[in-house]
Amino acid sequence: MIVRLSILSGFLLGCLIFVCTALPTKRNEDDQIIVKSASDENEYRVVTLSNELRCVVVSDTSTEIAAVQLQLGVGSLSEDTPGLAHLVEHLIFFGSVEYPDGKLYTDYLEENGGQYNGFTGQTYTGYTFYVNNRSWAKAAKMLASLIGEPLFSRDLFESAIEAVDSEYRIRIRNDRRSLRTLALELSNPESRDSGFTVGSRETLNVTDIYEQVVDFHDRYYSANLMTLAVVANDTLDSLEALAEEMFGNIPNNNREVPTYLSVPFPTENKQFLGKKIYYQKKETGHKISIFFPVNLKNYPSVGYIRYLLVHKGSGSIYQYLLARGYITTSWIVTSPLVDSQKTSVTVDIGATEKGIADPEFIADTVFKYLKAACSDGVNVQLWNSINEIKRLKFRFQDKKYPTTIAYYLISNMAKRNDSRRYLNAPSEENLDIALENQILEYFNPDNFNLYVGSDSFSNSEAKNNGPLLTKSEYYYNTPYFDGNFTEEQLGAWRDAETDPELHLPLPNDLVAKNLDIFQIEKDAGELPLEIVNRNEGDVSNWWFQDQEWKKPKTIVKCKIYPSHVARDAKATAIKMMINKMFDLVKDLAFYDAKEVDFLPAISFKNDWSIYLSGYSDPDKVEAVISKMVDALFSLNFQMDEAHYNATVLKPTQRAYDESDDSAPKIAFKYVKMLIYEIFVDPVDVIDEANKISQSDIKDFADSFLKDISLICTAMGNVRKDHAIRYSRIIRDKLVEKGSLITNEDRRSLTEDMGLFKLPPGPSHVIRRRMENPEAETSAIIVGFQIGLAESTGSDSEKPPYTVYALTELLGLMLGPTCFDYLRTKKQLGYSASCFRFERFDVTHFIFHVQGSREGAGPHVMNQEINNLIAQQQETFRHLAGTPEGLEKFNGAKETLKERIFVFGKHRSLKERAVDFMNQIFSSKTDFDIIEKKIAAVEAITVEEFGRFYEEYIAGETRRTFSSQVYGASHAIIPDTVEEGEILIEDIEAYKVGLTELF
Repeated sequence: MIVRLSILSGFLLGCLIFVCTALPTKRNEDDQIIVKSASDENEYRVVTLSNELRCVVVSDTSTEIAAVQLQLGVGSLSEDTPGLAHLVEHLIFFGSVEYPDGKLYTDYLEENGGQYNGFTGQTYTGYTFYVNNRSWAKAAKMLASLIGEPLFSRDLFESAIEAVDSEYRIRIRNDRRSLRTLALELSNPESRDSGFTVGSRETLNVTDIYEQVVDFHDRYYSANLMTLAVVANDTLDSLEALAEEMFGNIPNNNREVPTYLSVPFPTENKQFLGKKIYYQKKETGHKISIFFPVNLKNYPSVGYIRYLLVHKGSGSIYQYLLARGYITTSWIVTSPLVDSQKTSVTVDIGATEKGIADPEFIADTVFKYLKAACSDGVNVQLWNSINEIKRLKFRFQDKKYPTTIAYYLISNMAKRNDSRRYLNAPSEENLDIALENQILEYFNPDNFNLYVGSDSFSNSEAKNNGPLLTKSEYYYNTPYFDGNFTEEQLGAWRDAETDPELHLPLPNDLVAKNLDIFQIEKDAGELPLEIVNRNEGDVSNWWFQDQEWKKPKTIVKCKIYPSHVARDAKATAIKMMINKMFDLVKDLAFYDAKEVDFLPAISFKNDWSIYLSGYSDPDKVEAVISKMVDALFSLNFQMDEAHYNATVLKPTQRAYDESDDSAPKIAFKYVKMLIYEIFVDPVDVIDEANKISQSDIKDFADSFLKDISLICTAMGNVRKDHAIRYSRIIRDKLVEKGSLITNEDRRSLTEDMGLFKLPPGPSHVIRRRMENPEAETSAIIVGFQIGLAESTGSDSEKPPYTVYALTELLGLMLGPTCFDYLRTKKQLGYSASCFRFERFDVTHFIFHVQGSREGAGPHVMNQEINNLIAQQQETFRHLAGTPEGLEKFNGAKETLKERIFVFGKHRSLKERAVDFMNQIFSSKTDFDIIEKKIAAVEAITVEEFGRFYEEYIAGETRRTFSSQVYGASHAIIPDTVEEGEILIEDIEAYKVGLTELF
């Protein structure tokens, strides 16, 4: 309540000041209607500020945080030096005429519970932040100043270029980026689109880079090329006035909207189409991408054809290829591959060994399907069914976070001329059959490219497992080989025979019809109720009836607990293999449920979880639950060996393959090896998977289900008798299949194991080289073990969660300094942060740096982190002695309380249900965590905070580790040990001496 009042006071003050101000903004009444969901209580207004900056303000009276996103309609397509637009984006944050120190902006956001970000694409550059509601206007003023009047100090260019280069090297093995630049390298050169939005030290190493930056900003950073979204807890009039005051001063230089005369793949020019391109994937596995460009001036929706290609149910391309062993369960339809292509569709397919050896069969299947599904044009009945589902989904959508609303608005302002569709409302217009059929005409063998990628392809004859890749893409050095399809092949696809197994989606009988809101029952309360306990039946049954959102939605979750849990490498592999086997059947079993906005999921871990969210129509819920449990028993343990290897064994091994892992992830792995009571090495899991047969998996599953305990929950618009009925369906089907259900409480049996306490005093140092020789970036994880999150710490008189509160408070107090010192001042890398980290209920404080700058490897990173810790020790010692120190400390406490409250507040039934279920399925059920955490923060004194830092971070009794992983950019220093360090060469041998657990 205290937090809520403090926020209310901020926005009420804003109302008093601004509501009566004469507004210089312009409103086009024809452009005022933004179609919103019937359940959306926000208010929206489209305005144009006095400087021609187009803006949408959103009044959300339920939010404690505000979100702002400003987007410039110019990106990398308008630059002459690759990476220039991205470099300008970074430099914007370094200071302005009014705020010479960019830290004023970033620190202000951190101190008021906020975060910021910037991003650069091919046709846009974006700046976004969120912050507590009372602070957004000042943050907006700072951002507008940074964007409108940046300083571009020459002495900060090196730091910004280093950040850009580090970002490039971190993402150098990203297949999505490298495929985009490869595709564009082979496209129309007149389009100016290289796809290389990030830049690097090499591309930015030009003598006139300063002049280019200034010129780019002067030429394009004009208000008339910008759009803005503001979401906050205030009236529309006040928000409109504040938007004008804060952003109306950005200069409007009346720049022309950049035009790109040529698209990369002009459909009227077949020179750049009809190609098959083989390339080397940098990530493990095989991938086939089928790309169709669509060039229509009015940017039409490609919703109909996209729906057909996305479909995974009966008659789909996906099921046809999956059953024949050509693909894995990875099937994604994206749009677009490149921003400058106006409209396009790309089907990204995870291929098996069989599929990668015969990509023409996959293309052949696509064209057979398109001929069967599209030869008669758009199916009006199917189109109407699709729109009915979309309208139902839109009508009852959950409330979105301000950041999400701002993102949707900005994205749609850039690509839609119709403000009614800014929130992705389904079109109410009649179907334009001629236009939709015109779109379908683009999906033919004469208008596509086929990209075939595999980590087994190479430019070396000795290592190659496919065509020899004789060329290399410029920016990411991706080896490739390209050629054209023969006229004979294209002709065969044009004349492809249809197959009866490939057909349009069947009518869906799971569309919810009963959308009634059920009467609240007399024993429904604010917390879940156990309506059947273990003493009354063999299933623990929990029920919660929503009284706040009143939507026809329900969420059901049941957990199945075995009699024992195996945690070794073999068991770990089998659990993943069961998940992969289930992936093969789940879409055929209940894709129709997912299509109508149900979300069914079954996961196989130490316990098995059955989850369903969606509409509360009881008949439909029962039908979907039955389908789910039936699917559980439809796993095929007698698959063809080649199919099993391609769709179960290999994907399991790839899931544990660390060759694509980033340096921070590898560094965390070594931390886990050191402190986990039970650590399963991914290398051992891969080895064990090779030894496991399908009968082994079946035996494991049968053994799991033989003797089980069951807890079920039902929440939302659900009656008590429905909740019992849903759990009964699951219980009865399990018993029917031979399960013996006990009323024993086994929740603690499946929970994670403990963590070892490290000996106090020395830093436990681990140094390793990245196994992938192409991985350039290095990383360090320096951690300090604190204690159980719910602990009172060293003072037993303190409230629970004091350890959590102290560590979280340290993150707020130290976060901005950590970033500024390690990244900006010392230029150690693109990523630098410090934060609270919790695992197995144990709290740690972590310092993390990732970078590739020469001379700044993990050894140097470690030294600078220690220097920072020592510097802050002096600062924190004197917090209580100065008014500024006390103000900062008390401000951080208020921010933390506010953050706990804001992120603990539920904006939808799903959020509330997830929190409730997490507690129900925990052996430490506690529905009052938020209140306890806020109370713990309130009780912390500045003196206690200082003692905490001395004891756990800077003192001689701290328990600490330093995991250092060296990429190709840095030479490893294997034997150098600083005073107060222990170098651990054999982690398992050292771990034998650890005996005390948290």
